[in-house]
Amino acid sequence: MEREQGRSGPAEALGRLAAALSRRASSAPTEGRRTRAETLRHHVADYLQPRAADLDAPLLVVIMGSTGSGKSSLLNALVGRAISPSGVLRPTTRRPLAIAHRDDLGERLIALAERTGIELRTGDGARAGLVIVDAPDFDSVEAENREQAMELLELADLVIFVTTASRYADQVPWDVLARARARGVPLLAVVNRLPGDGADADAILADYLALLESERIVDQAVTGELELVAVAEGDLDRARDALGADAIRPTRDALDRLVASHEERREVAQRALAGALRGIPDAVEAIAAEADEEEQAIADLRASAERAYASARTALAEELRRGTFMRAEVLRQWHEFIGAGQVARFLAEGIGKVLATIRSLIQPGPPAPATEVREAAFADLTALAVQHADAAAQRTASAWSGDRYGEAALAADERLWRASPGLPQRLADDLEDWASRIGDQIRELGTRRKGMAQVASLGVNVVGTSAVLAVFVHTGGLTGAEVGITAATAVVNQKLLEALFGEANVVAFVLRAREDLDGLLDRAFADEGARWSEALGESGDPAVAGALRGAAGEVARMLPAS
Repeated sequence: MEREQGRSGPAEALGRLAAALSRRASSAPTEGRRTRAETLRHHVADYLQPRAADLDAPLLVVIMGSTGSGKSSLLNALVGRAISPSGVLRPTTRRPLAIAHRDDLGERLIALAERTGIELRTGDGARAGLVIVDAPDFDSVEAENREQAMELLELADLVIFVTTASRYADQVPWDVLARARARGVPLLAVVNRLPGDGADADAILADYLALLESERIVDQAVTGELELVAVAEGDLDRARDALGADAIRPTRDALDRLVASHEERREVAQRALAGALRGIPDAVEAIAAEADEEEQAIADLRASAERAYASARTALAEELRRGTFMRAEVLRQWHEFIGAGQVARFLAEGIGKVLATIRSLIQPGPPAPATEVREAAFADLTALAVQHADAAAQRTASAWSGDRYGEAALAADERLWRASPGLPQRLADDLEDWASRIGDQIRELGTRRKGMAQVASLGVNVVGTSAVLAVFVHTGGLTGAEVGITAATAVVNQKLLEALFGEANVVAFVLRAREDLDGLLDRAFADEGARWSEALGESGDPAVAGALRGAAGEVARMLPAS
């Protein structure tokens, strides 16, 4: 019943915390903050959650110590045979090695061994209910060894801490002990290589014990008071590459008591779990505080990107309003066609009163270049839009370059410095769709006015291109040298469309088409600007910190009253 309650209560709460930490790790803007969240997530998912779900699972007993302290010799002594090679001056233990009873080789233990790189062994000397691990040296010259040792400390239900007469006061061992105390893991202690002189050995043990008391490490004893197991220099069982059996008897007896008592093993598991849980709220709060700090900084970055793209879109709209972005040779080609043959005859029949004005602006020209002119117009607009999108990207990148979160996003995706590679094709496709909608509207408008025959005589393609150019080129805002071929083409297009559909209809039609074009460009620029928000991921999202604090609050409510 208790195990079932663990699965439905604490384990589920810890699962939600692991999920919140995973979300935080994926959204953190810097490597250091990602690592901090991911490290805590591993601790929650790989140790706390499984242990909360099953307090009766085998205890993970981790032997920890500095280089040459005698960890491997201690393991060999506890097992009663040489399974871990010992060494004094070099880091012999390069891969964690564990001995486990074959009845304990469940799915959880095998998965843990695979993830942490533990080499699992079974056979004589294994103790049911205990998995004893010889950890790498926590002061190894190799960073991977140090990291593995500290990871195993986070996963341990019980730590056997081994030091020597010459190293017990070094800073690194005390840093590890401080973490063990913060984590609340129960301890056994071994002092190796004590001098043969009894008075000297007693003085070292007394000094070490006083230090442990001052740092309150003695409170971590497995049972009762913390006993220092003393091993004299040279007290070895060389046949087994082990410490002397009589010297380490207290440690062996403590483990054997755990093997014999299910209740004691369960109590150790509960203590280790409770100690680990006590540190979770503060650890999570530190990560949530980092997310809080990012929120305003990330909001400022997003705002700078929004301003850059809004400015670029405004500048593009101004050039479209002026109607001068198209190349003169494209306008001239269309201008010359409008004054030729069939179109000129239609204008003569439909708007004879303005024929003289139109003829003063046009000259006979080649056959209908509708498709070519429309494609050229779209190419000019696309090039102009990409130019403004490039400018917005460069302006945003320059602004972000002075910010650590912005620089991290830029380093992760150098393409942010330019418009997205797919923007030209996207605009080309969108403009073709826009032209197709204009063609549909022309057919509908021609049918309503019973002018479809006139439209057909010119061709929907020709009239559609004329309508497109009516949106692109017009006389509003033109001054000085800009009046010329642009003004001429604008006037002719306007008159042609008015002759077909009536002035009021043309005004409304062009307005709708222009609004449709604006929407098309607005969406394209919004998507370009969204790349910058996507580059930041969930960084700065207040929901991330909220989820962390909510999950940590659940864990805090699980803690026993102190």
